[in-house]
Amino acid sequence: MPTKKMTKVTAAKPVIKEAFDDIDKIINKEFNDIIDISKIDTKVKTWYDSGVYAFNYICSKNLFGAYPRGRVIGIESLPGCGKSLMCATVMRDPQIDYVVIIETEGGGHSKELIDFAFQGMTPKNVRIIKANTFASYKVNKNNQKIEEIHDKELPQNKAKWESDTHLLVEGITSKIRRFNYAIQFNKVKKNILIILDSLGNIQSVRGLAGTPDMGKRGQDFTSFFKNFDNAFEKSNMTFMFTNKMYSKFDQYDPWASTGGQSPIYNSSLYIRLSDTSETDDKTETEKTAEKERRKTALGSSIKTVRATVRKSRFGTEWRNIPFLLDFSVGPVRMSGLFTLLSDFGVIKKSSSSRYVIPEIWDFSFYKKDFVSKVLKDEKNLIHKIQDLLLIREEEIKKERSKIQVSDMEEVIDIVEGNEDNPFGDVDSDELTKQMVREIEN
Repeated sequence: MPTKKMTKVTAAKPVIKEAFDDIDKIINKEFNDIIDISKIDTKVKTWYDSGVYAFNYICSKNLFGAYPRGRVIGIESLPGCGKSLMCATVMRDPQIDYVVIIETEGGGHSKELIDFAFQGMTPKNVRIIKANTFASYKVNKNNQKIEEIHDKELPQNKAKWESDTHLLVEGITSKIRRFNYAIQFNKVKKNILIILDSLGNIQSVRGLAGTPDMGKRGQDFTSFFKNFDNAFEKSNMTFMFTNKMYSKFDQYDPWASTGGQSPIYNSSLYIRLSDTSETDDKTETEKTAEKERRKTALGSSIKTVRATVRKSRFGTEWRNIPFLLDFSVGPVRMSGLFTLLSDFGVIKKSSSSRYVIPEIWDFSFYKKDFVSKVLKDEKNLIHKIQDLLLIREEEIKKERSKIQVSDMEEVIDIVEGNEDNPFGDVDSDELTKQMVREIEN
């Protein structure tokens, strides 16, 4: 019987790698602006300080900075919660080389921000741009009629912006676009912060003219953010804005913000500030003294504010922390830190009234003594605490990776504490809303 001839089996050629290399060559040839993420570090390298360690951390997982360079950051609140002061405080960060404030009305408000940030000193690195609409427009000098124009209709020669019959006025979108291009084309390597306080003061041209808006203002918001979402990152320009909130007749979601969802959607970081009486940073004696001061002519300049991260591209969405805000000097740096470390399990109870941080201190302490002990060696201790928080982050991530659910009822059981809950205390209604948003997106 003839025997079958045995054939030698050879290993398959690495065709996948070769095919990928061919595709890569084509892409690089056709798209010269394509980014290879294996060769370029796209992570945020510079974070600007909010003035509060705990606030910094819930925004960025970094005790030393809250606001990412080259991105869009929004802060919203009802009146009196300190959003303007938080913008003014970041102006003090020594990493920032240049500050541009968009002055929307009057001028006094911008002066107050500068005085607050620099304690009355006149800074050399702050400039003001005046504007009241996103779009550009022209004013008829004969009848004062206001009409929106396209930005390309603005002559390059500014001397031609005014004639005997018309006055041309440049909108914010055009001004920032020109500024951004000038920074990029001249290869200016400076950290620039642009502050708009407040978004709610900006009108549509129709609104400025006194005619029905017909949704134009909302379209302007969307157009503005689409123009600059990626452009800021290329020029190291950081755009920070405040936004007004107002009430609406909706029992499930009673608050709305100027511009609808567009400012939130296009921000890399969006924070809500709310007034609260919750704090772990005041002793009973201090609380009593504060109440007594409110009865005097001096009044009280201290308020406890809760910051909640409503939108984040840095893995910190819906984190929140209470902190103290002194309206005469700014946010209190150590406020909220005890709460943060307790929530993350870095600070542990050793008895009914004493606490420990075993990785840092070999002694127990009372809550009222925590801040004073940290301040004795602040720089060294904050770095150690940062390391402990990152370790705890990884532990929490591992715990959450084990969660498996079959339906919404099981999710609610976990969230409301009927089963083991690695999520912590989260409102089930809010969690459901988050899930719906994710499905819709």
